[in-house]
Amino acid sequence: MKFISLGSFSIFLSFLALNGCTSEQMVKPATPKTIPKSTSTLTTPATPLTPQIIEQPPTLTIEKTIRQPAPETYTAWLSQVDHQQLVNSYKAFLSRNQADFIVPDYQMLRSARDWQQCNYTEYEVPPAEVWQNAVPTLKLLHYLRQQGIIPNVEVTSSYRSPFLNKCAGGARTSSHVKNAAIDFRIGPEQPTPEDEILIHNTKMKLCRFWQQNGKAFNMGLGVYESGQIHIDTLGYRTWGYSHSWRSSLCGEIIPE
Repeated sequence: MKFISLGSFSIFLSFLALNGCTSEQMVKPATPKTIPKSTSTLTTPATPLTPQIIEQPPTLTIEKTIRQPAPETYTAWLSQVDHQQLVNSYKAFLSRNQADFIVPDYQMLRSARDWQQCNYTEYEVPPAEVWQNAVPTLKLLHYLRQQGIIPNVEVTSSYRSPFLNKCAGGARTSSHVKNAAIDFRIGPEQPTPEDEILIHNTKMKLCRFWQQNGKAFNMGLGVYESGQIHIDTLGYRTWGYSHSWRSSLCGEIIPE
């Protein structure tokens, strides 16, 4: 009996010793790792941006037209004689030259706003000898839209035959006769006060663009009192309602 008690007491002491070692290992705090400081600079000071003037017209990627329902008058005109074939040929030429329409076909093929008074057709495909003249102006129109200079616009006139141009009171050397001009409207025909703000701001953007980059595009810009705008690529110039640069909003420096 006495031996058994001593053995039990020895086992008990051994158990306490082992348990004490285990507890010490569990509560021993871990040594924190030292993270070396980086000697390199993680950020660099921002370089201030400076405006860049476009010295040469950029190479443009022309978006395809978003199709919209055409007026019945255009559908009827398209079904007559060889009009559809002429339209297809003209558009194929422009596509090969990266100058697709960015508005519906019927807008680009409108003859002029005065077609009825002149007893003329509402739509017309330009003759093939002036197709090439449309390419730089169509690219310019796309660039203005792509850069956010103009919003979605409605083209009201592009090519104008010599007869219709004379009847409508256009200049004998009008860029419309050469198929190098596009007239478009900003906002609706009957603008609201909110529309008037958009029209004015867009005119200011166009003037600023013309002043800074117009030479590179050989851009002509006509800015009228309404939301009507004229662009062409036959010379760096501007005019307003009096057909003089003095009446153009672009005659003065437009602030950024």
